[in-house]
Amino acid sequence: MTAPRSLRELFDQIGLQEVPSTDDTVEMEMPVDERVTNTAGGLQGGLIATMADVTAGQLAARSTPFGNAIATTDLFIRYLRPIKVRNGPARAVARILRTGKRSVVIQVDIYRGDDGELGATATVNFAAVG
Repeated sequence: MTAPRSLRELFDQIGLQEVPSTDDTVEMEMPVDERVTNTAGGLQGGLIATMADVTAGQLAARSTPFGNAIATTDLFIRYLRPIKVRNGPARAVARILRTGKRSVVIQVDIYRGDDGELGATATVNFAAVG
């Protein structure tokens, strides 16, 4: 694997992609294989946080008047159970909790693909920067 030249190329390399969702959510999936697991065999925590941030950002950009003129100001994540190769793919589901005049708060739940158990949950705050 060569070093990615862009975020899009990185997401393609790790298999992070959007999947069909309802009008008020955005969902993304990522396969879980040996390229993205930690030494304990679970999906690496930073990649789970990346899934949360990217999925929330897509929803914020599409569903608020701020569009792409947003920046992550805060991301809180709670890891609940491992997402291992046998559990994959990981699926992130984002929904808006609150939209303010210059900010939006989004909840992202990351599920294990095999049993639908919640692997992690995150709250991501974005601020309008334009």
